[in-house]
Amino acid sequence: MEKTFETPGGVRLLVHNEAGLVTVTAGPGAETTVRLGALTPGAEELVERATVECRASGGQHLVTVKVPKQGVRLLRRHAVEVRVDLPEGSDVAAIVASADVDVTGAIGTGEFTTASGDVSTDDVAADFVARSASGNFTVGAVGGDLKAQTASGDVRCSSVAGRTVFTTVSGDLEVGAAAKAVEVKATSGDVRLGEVAQGARVVNVSGNVRVLVLDEGSLHVRSVSGNVLVGVATGVDLHVDVETVSGEITSDIALGHEPGPQHGDTRVDVRVRSVSGDVAIERALEQVA
Repeated sequence: MEKTFETPGGVRLLVHNEAGLVTVTAGPGAETTVRLGALTPGAEELVERATVECRASGGQHLVTVKVPKQGVRLLRRHAVEVRVDLPEGSDVAAIVASADVDVTGAIGTGEFTTASGDVSTDDVAADFVARSASGNFTVGAVGGDLKAQTASGDVRCSSVAGRTVFTTVSGDLEVGAAAKAVEVKATSGDVRLGEVAQGARVVNVSGNVRVLVLDEGSLHVRSVSGNVLVGVATGVDLHVDVETVSGEITSDIALGHEPGPQHGDTRVDVRVRSVSGDVAIERALEQVA
């Protein structure tokens, strides 16, 4: 099945496909083309019954692709490939079960819900919203907020211009640079933050927390057994409040019991509460790898 629509003025794409693959390519132009194909012999009927529609909605064109639902036992047998070419800056949303989603080119917003399927996108100009059980998310630069909720799925992002909110049981979070506050609630997932410009709040049980460069703001970490490593930028006014019951506390920066002289115009507060995890504070490298 193949359909092409004239879509000047912007597109919002919504795809429902339980199993198989969803491939979205954003490029120049004002047309949207949708192609559906069966990846397994039993999926031809699903392609024939699928609906592909386009209608005007709120100044945009809403393009909807719905592959019929199938029983849980048939998910791995009946797989459908959905390929969509659409204009750059389009908003993309996909709801899948085990299907993987691959988005190439710059899009507006991204909203993805999966069970076990993985999602990979290039840059997202606005917000990126992700929900998953065990699927992983990989995204380039996010121009708005990043909001993700997983059970065991991991989230990796090169940079976030807005807020970062991540809730998980055992999934890992990795963000190269966070321009605004970061909030993480986890049980055993590891958290790795590159450059943090406005602080972070992390609540974890056994996962490790690593912040490579803390430029400004407050870092609050509550942990039971996970280790915490914090790199503090040069030239800031550092205030540290760290407690651990049986863990070890080390610092490359001199720490005193009484407040020392102010060393810069920018204040950085590091507060860590841990039971058995180790806490290390060091001078951040000038360049974060």
